[in-house]
Amino acid sequence: MTKTLLACLLAACAATASAAEAPAMVQHDHGAMMHSPSRSWTQLPLLKSRMKGQDMASRSIIMQPQNIAADAVEAWSNDLEDANGHRQLPMEMGGAPLDKPATGGFQMLTAREVQGDGVRIASTVHYFGERGGKNPTAMFDQVKHELEIIPQPYPREHSRYRANEDWQFAVRFKGQPLAGQQVVLETSNGSRAEFLTDALGVVKVKVPNDFKAEAAQRENHGMRRGADFVLAVSHAEGGLQYLTAFNSGYGEDAYANRSLAMGMGFMLVGMLGAAPLLRNRKTAARKEESANA
Repeated sequence: MTKTLLACLLAACAATASAAEAPAMVQHDHGAMMHSPSRSWTQLPLLKSRMKGQDMASRSIIMQPQNIAADAVEAWSNDLEDANGHRQLPMEMGGAPLDKPATGGFQMLTAREVQGDGVRIASTVHYFGERGGKNPTAMFDQVKHELEIIPQPYPREHSRYRANEDWQFAVRFKGQPLAGQQVVLETSNGSRAEFLTDALGVVKVKVPNDFKAEAAQRENHGMRRGADFVLAVSHAEGGLQYLTAFNSGYGEDAYANRSLAMGMGFMLVGMLGAAPLLRNRKTAARKEESANA
């Protein structure tokens, strides 16, 4: 039943994405500007960030909902005692500007769409690297929407998700864990996988190693490649169908290039170590030839 429901909701996402040829912004009766769904590598709801501005003085962060129509983006600070710990970011042309609260650190961001009997939610995490802020556990534990996918834990400061690593996420509805729930993973590199939550509503997700080897030749300055992933889950209750998605970025396996480099290093060391032995053997052979002559 859950699998069928998720398939139906994904089909609805596809229909919505097909309508994305319309203008990027539409005006509704209540006068608010809403971000129209737009095409991307997935049909699932996404909440992406982009930098605006040419220099540090004018630079700002814009949150852009994709595949979901939302009239605002909600932001939660990792400091729940902050007066602006929970705030709404109004939607403007191109997205919702994200202000940095005094506490800095981690921010949980969500966008919500309600149409008929369907509720669709996109969520992500943004980290302000200038300040560490407080531990984000309380921020994640706070109930924000009916159906949620919560990182447990989220990568620590200055870190990220990486290929070939296992990460846990909690799936809950109205604050209660959902056991045996199907969770779908999609990546911008084209991977797709399905998982089930355990009795505590927790799912262990292995980040796929789906970076193409031939693309590595296009890397600049030795920087590791990155991609995006999204996790989605659906649930029906009270005559409503909920679809929630959590998206983030991930990088290559931490040892992706080290194995080759280490292998070449060991080979070089081996060759250097063997060189004196070869020279000694050649010297001994010449001496033996001279003695026999």
